[in-house]
Amino acid sequence: MDRISELPKDILHIILYFLSQKDAVRTSVLSNSWRNIWCTRPNLDFSDAAFKGNKQDFLSLVTRNLQRYRDQRMCVEEFHLRISLRDHLDHESSVMLLERWIPLLKNMGLKKFCLSLHSKLYSTRLRLPSVVFVAESLQDLRLENFVLDRNTIERIVLLNNLRSLCLREDWIEDEIFQKIIDSCPLIETLDVEGCLRLRTITLNNLHHLKYISFSEMYDFTGELCRNEIHPPSLETIKISSGNLMFHKGADFRNLNELYIFDAKLSWDHLSSCKFPCLKHLCIDSCDGLKETQLFIDAPNILDFKYEGDFVPSISFATTLNKWDSEINLTHLHPNDAPSP
Repeated sequence: MDRISELPKDILHIILYFLSQKDAVRTSVLSNSWRNIWCTRPNLDFSDAAFKGNKQDFLSLVTRNLQRYRDQRMCVEEFHLRISLRDHLDHESSVMLLERWIPLLKNMGLKKFCLSLHSKLYSTRLRLPSVVFVAESLQDLRLENFVLDRNTIERIVLLNNLRSLCLREDWIEDEIFQKIIDSCPLIETLDVEGCLRLRTITLNNLHHLKYISFSEMYDFTGELCRNEIHPPSLETIKISSGNLMFHKGADFRNLNELYIFDAKLSWDHLSSCKFPCLKHLCIDSCDGLKETQLFIDAPNILDFKYEGDFVPSISFATTLNKWDSEINLTHLHPNDAPSP
């Protein structure tokens, strides 16, 4: 007996949620009960890389599906779209369709929007349409390889529902980034990777921010992006290839995890900070530690990991009698060897 097919539609939607769009379509052959279930699931995932037809057929497929959802007044809570640009005609058609698709999604209760672009034209990136930042229902927004400029944010609204923002390989300048951040006052998770043109990031006014990750942060001159952070709500900080500025004497009362990889840091300011809840600390390949005596005030530290080509001078203030530390040295110079 096929008991799965007898489950309520809401349960079947949950099952299909964890499948790719391609696998969800395949379930239509399982039984009569499954035939049209994939057509009504609340999450859509499209990638032209997995599409066997030509680009125009793919764009038509996405348009037809969105039109069907709109006509039948169905909800699309999550929408994932991965598109590639092979020539300038692709660029023009993609811009027009994004401006047409996104308003449709806005009226379908969209909560999570993931938009990824791959371009074979090195000098060509797609400007993100301004309609993206008009979707007040958004809770999770992820953008990859787009240009975000003044036109992108000309219609931006207060995104009080947005909790997570991820920007990868985007072209965005300080003023535009700050405008977006100021429009997301309740954001909890921020992930920024490889975004060109950013020079300075300041996050002190995000009072609900719990998790931040910055990696490969260089401006257009090749300098490391300067990151100033001090929200006491932070629980996790991950920095890789960035310039992290701590306020002197800052109280990171909720910080649980701190990971620093190949980054510049105001180490003397870090020594003056308090980390009453810090449990996990990792420092990897940070040359700035060579001339520094680092002090970490972390009474509840559970584990510390260090990796580099020299032995650092680091001391801890902790109330625990037992905690783990791991020191990995690579290419150690004889003059840097620890004394017996």
